[in-house]
Amino acid sequence: MARQLLSGKLTSKGQLTIPVELRTLLNINEGDRLAFVLDENERIIEVQPKTKKSIRGVMGVLKSTTNVDADEAIDLARAERAKELKEKSMDLKDE
Repeated sequence: MARQLLSGKLTSKGQLTIPVELRTLLNINEGDRLAFVLDENERIIEVQPKTKKSIRGVMGVLKSTTNVDADEAIDLARAERAKELKEKSMDLKDE
């Protein structure tokens, strides 16, 4: 069964406007990425929506071997960065 051909518009910046019917059909939203699958003749044969991955979406994927409190980890990272900046500042003063 053939489907109606839908078309979009390519801007001078390389942005493609996708018709609302196609966005609805593919369940894509603003900011979503699309992968264009090409055949051996470099013709598009498929468009695959790629979902955005947020840090919340991957939380828990890597299991820690120790029990770490997130607030403590943030405080530690901030303290280490402050120490690095202080050392760098001292080195610049010595020059």
